[in-house]
Amino acid sequence: MATVLVTGVGGASGIGAVRALRETTAHDIVGVDMDADAAGLYLADAGRAIPPADADDWGPALRAVVDDYGVDVVVPTVDEELPELDALPDDVPAVAPRPGVIETALDKYATYRALDAAGHDLPRTWLASEAAAVPEDAYPLIRKPRRGRGSRGIEQVGTPADLERSLRETERPAGQVLLQEFVEGTEFTTSVVSTADDRLLSVVPKEAIEKRGSTVKGVTRDQAAVREACRDIAATLSPSGPMNVQQIVADDGTPYTIEINPRFSSTACLTVEAGVNELDLLIRDALGEPVAAPDGYDAGVYFLRYDTHVFVEGDQYRSHAGES
Repeated sequence: MATVLVTGVGGASGIGAVRALRETTAHDIVGVDMDADAAGLYLADAGRAIPPADADDWGPALRAVVDDYGVDVVVPTVDEELPELDALPDDVPAVAPRPGVIETALDKYATYRALDAAGHDLPRTWLASEAAAVPEDAYPLIRKPRRGRGSRGIEQVGTPADLERSLRETERPAGQVLLQEFVEGTEFTTSVVSTADDRLLSVVPKEAIEKRGSTVKGVTRDQAAVREACRDIAATLSPSGPMNVQQIVADDGTPYTIEINPRFSSTACLTVEAGVNELDLLIRDALGEPVAAPDGYDAGVYFLRYDTHVFVEGDQYRSHAGES
C-alpha cells in the first residue's frame, strides 16, 4: 500500500483515477486541484487546493502536499503540469512518460512530424502558416490548437473560404494552429500501458461513442488493427509511462492517429474495469515493485459518464480550501 497523490481531481481524468484507485486498491489517496470546490478533493482520503501549474508557487505548494501527507508517488492528470514535474522531490516518482515524449506529445505538430517520419498512418497535417499549400482535395479540414486538450478550440472547415474566415476569427498565431485532414470513421481512445523501463504491458482500445470534451460514452473493443498500430507507436516513441493514443479508424479499417495524450486519460477507469488496472500497475512499477503483463482484457465493457453530488461538512470544506 502506498500514499498516492492524484492531481487535477476536479476533472474527469482525476476523478476517474481517484474512484478507480479507491475501488480496486488499498492505497491512500490524496487529491489536489486548483479549484477549491473540486469534488475530487472530497472523494479522496485527503485533499487540498493548490495554485495552477503555470503559477510560480505551484511547485512549492505541490511539494508541501507531498511532505505533509508522506506521498510516495504522484499521478498527474493535467497536461500543463507534465512539463513541471521536475518540481517534485527526487525520491518521489511521477507516473508519466519520459520528458522527451511529454514534450513531443503536448505539441500536436511535433507529434505528427515524429510519427510521420516513422511511417505511421496519419491524416495530412499542416500549420495554419502553411494554409496556402493545402490542396483542395484535403478538405474538409479540422482546425485545432497546436497545443490544447479537451476538444477546445476545434472547428471543422469545409472550403478554403471557410478556413480563411476561421483563421481570421482565432486569436492564436498561425504557427500555433494545426490544420488536419478530416478522416471519416470511428474514433478510438486507447490505453497504452508501458513501464518505466519501457516494457509494454497492455494495449486496450476503447471506442469513443460520444464525446463532450472528454469521452462520456465508450466501450472496450477487440480491435486488432488499433492494437497493432498502438504497439508500433510505442516502439517508435519509447514512452516509459502511460499514453493515450487517439485515432480515427477509417471505413477501410486503417487507424489514423490524430493525437497522443502523455498521461492517463479520462477513460483509464474503463481500462481498469475491463481487467487492466493501468493505474495500479504503473504506480507499483514506479515504486520499484515487480509487475506482470495482464492476461488480456474484457471487450464489450461499456462506460457511461454521469453527474453526481458530494456532500461535505463546513469544517472539512474550509480545510480543503485552505481556509482557517
